[in-house]
Amino acid sequence: MNGKIGQPELLKEINRSRAFEILKSTRILSRPELAQQTGLSRATIALLMEDLLRVGVAQYVGLGDSTGGRPPALLEFNPAAAYALGAAMRDHEWRIVVTDLDASVLHRLDVAISGHSPEAAVAALETGVQTILAQVDEAKVLPAIGLGTPGLVDMRTGVIKTAVDVGWFDVPIRDLVEAALKRSAFVANRSRVGALAEFWYGASQGLNEIIYISIGTGVSAGIVHAGELYMGVNSSAGELGHITILPDGPLCRCGNRGCLQQLISEPAIADRARARLREGEQTLLWELAGNHPERITAEMVFAAAEQGDPLSAAIVAETASYLGIAIANLINLFNPQLIVLGGPVGQMSHNMLPALLDEVRRRALSYPLSVAQIVPSALGADANAIGAAALVLRRASEMIFAER
Repeated sequence: MNGKIGQPELLKEINRSRAFEILKSTRILSRPELAQQTGLSRATIALLMEDLLRVGVAQYVGLGDSTGGRPPALLEFNPAAAYALGAAMRDHEWRIVVTDLDASVLHRLDVAISGHSPEAAVAALETGVQTILAQVDEAKVLPAIGLGTPGLVDMRTGVIKTAVDVGWFDVPIRDLVEAALKRSAFVANRSRVGALAEFWYGASQGLNEIIYISIGTGVSAGIVHAGELYMGVNSSAGELGHITILPDGPLCRCGNRGCLQQLISEPAIADRARARLREGEQTLLWELAGNHPERITAEMVFAAAEQGDPLSAAIVAETASYLGIAIANLINLFNPQLIVLGGPVGQMSHNMLPALLDEVRRRALSYPLSVAQIVPSALGADANAIGAAALVLRRASEMIFAER
């Protein structure tokens, strides 16, 4: 919001924002109801209703019940009045979504990143955004994009301080994207925005203490405490992938040994399977990989385990054990109501959920465990991209009224 804005205009923006949020949450609203909830005068309410109708976020749907005079006109929230753009980076690709004001996905697109540099990632994003915008009424798209990226992100400056998964350090991703797309960009770690998505639109269902764990090429967590995303002093809270599980375990790119990420990420699961094959063990994975061990993926390991392959089942059980240890620590530390498993491995977690729960029960304190649920993501592969779009949706009212 402009720091030089005059007091009347500032009050007008605040009132518009309040009216927008009240209508969005209540869905259908009359003037008397809005007046009751805001305490504003009838004249101000009338102007606010006109503004909501003018920009299209409200539409007339009939008359309400009369309490003695004329029946009040009813306004209904219109989620299709504007669209938000979000993109989350995952294994060498972007998932880009366009959502309505309720964060319902209208269009999605996966775009491969050909290269490992930030510039290659931005070029792929630019191509993908142009493609997906051609599928919608671009005039409705809010003039910004939300980004979920790997690594430690300074949300104030939009700089990725370090992302060991992709080898990036001090990358001004916000500036690069804004220059390429000619629109504002809001940047946060992909797991943090995934947590927001599950909290606002997914598995949370009104719970205020949740932890979202994203397991893919890396491992990270987003922590929602008292209904707010907990970021820590410099936005680095939630680096679950770099807690030590095995002190003498495999070397991590961060320089530590035995990090959780080196044990349960997609590459780690596939690497363990290849190591077992080199030892000569017989397994269905040979067939699934076409007798090319280098083609083995974590998805193949989970699929083979589901078909009863002993080697793959053992690897899935190990993965469940390592993750269970980490989750038990989270339960003891944060006392959450809900832990959501997301990312590609999280989406396959039904295979390992029984073993995972057994490990958590063995290790977590019974009192905080008694209130904790562990569930797969409700938003699936879209969670991080929806969370990225939510960075724009949080500012939707301001943008809508400024544009129209």
